[in-house]
Amino acid sequence: MPAIMTRFPINDGGMFYTMAGELSLNGYALPALTSYNGLDLPFAYPPLGIYLASILSDFGRIPALTVFLWLPALISILTIPVFYLFARAVLLDDLHAALATLFFALTPGRYDWHVMGGGVTRATGMVFLLLASYYVFRLFKEEKLKLIPLAILFCSLAVLSHPEVGLQTAGLCAVLWLFLGKTRRGVLGAILVVPGVILLTAPWWATVISHNGLTPFLSALQTGGHATVEWLLTLTGLFNTGEFIPILLLLRVAGFIYAILKKRWLLISLVIIPVLVDPRSAASIAYLALSMLAAFGILDAIPALLKLIKGIRVNIILKQRVGVAILFAITLILFVECGLSNFRLINTTLTTDERETMAWLQENLPPGEDFLIITGHTYSMSDPVQEWFPALSGQHSQTTLQGLEWTLGAGFEARLNDLAGLQACTSLNCLESFEERTGLTYSYLWLNRLSHR
Repeated sequence: MPAIMTRFPINDGGMFYTMAGELSLNGYALPALTSYNGLDLPFAYPPLGIYLASILSDFGRIPALTVFLWLPALISILTIPVFYLFARAVLLDDLHAALATLFFALTPGRYDWHVMGGGVTRATGMVFLLLASYYVFRLFKEEKLKLIPLAILFCSLAVLSHPEVGLQTAGLCAVLWLFLGKTRRGVLGAILVVPGVILLTAPWWATVISHNGLTPFLSALQTGGHATVEWLLTLTGLFNTGEFIPILLLLRVAGFIYAILKKRWLLISLVIIPVLVDPRSAASIAYLALSMLAAFGILDAIPALLKLIKGIRVNIILKQRVGVAILFAITLILFVECGLSNFRLINTTLTTDERETMAWLQENLPPGEDFLIITGHTYSMSDPVQEWFPALSGQHSQTTLQGLEWTLGAGFEARLNDLAGLQACTSLNCLESFEERTGLTYSYLWLNRLSHR
């Protein structure tokens, strides 16, 4: 629905749009640098989704912007049946897995980052993270060494899709090994999978290292928000679903408590470990297990509570007509909630006026002029103007953060905070103070009306 109404990629994707064009011009060999934002940044981003977008555009004769509009949503849809496979393997029950999949698909806002323009990497990574988790789970559970090639393949594709997904895949695989793989065959499987993934992903990371050394990777590892306060904020925020009617919040809490009482420590770990691995991406990974816990909430925890309170026997809720009616009502409410969430996405894209202005700048100014962009959006990573301005105008934005995770290292979080403060500026004195403090000079200023609201 957002794509139909906007006709332009949601939120981000400008950097990947630039990189996809550069891949095509370079004959699909990885360039050493990307010209995005005129900074000659390391072309270090895992390239699988970028390759996919570039190939579809070139060989499918599809305009690149159309690819970035529709491909993320189409790939995101694939996560639904793949999640069912993983949930079915973990929960060992069709009904629990089906309900978990329902909650996975209809959690308001949780798929937002996958259907945005940058979802060409994020949604691709989620598909392969789920497939990797599914086959690694089966490898350790069933102890069938014939599953090793598939485990290696999908773990490698996850690593090649998205940097945070690669880290989270490694974390989930480690959890699965700790709970299921500490057998002779499990240890053997892990010993074979790890070097297999390293070898299969070598064409990417070895090329990046040959061009730019280890610096881009070491820099990116320092941008995940690993401070204690970040962990605590992320953990407490995992149960926040952003609903008007907190159905999933209730089911998640009930399922979480039930899992603790029943000692389902694997599911509890699959919620907590993503926070420790990478707080910035933890919510999008932890909600896999939270969807399963929500299924426990409606099928097990709430009926058990009713039985305890009222002393009545409650069979599995969905085997009763009233249970089916309740489930239908919940599904309808979640569907409406997701629709309302989509309207927020519609407002997170470039307007026609903004696109026309960027095109005018490209035609009428020399390339690479320095701009400060003030739109009023405090979080620059969810500001479509910041992301798309360099790609569509040919100018240099001092306030665009995308791509700097490969160069700023520990200074990335400080820059993020500085840019958030800049968006609150309402006077030239404030701009001058920002310029003196950060050394980010500018020749032109972009102001959105939003900044004056």
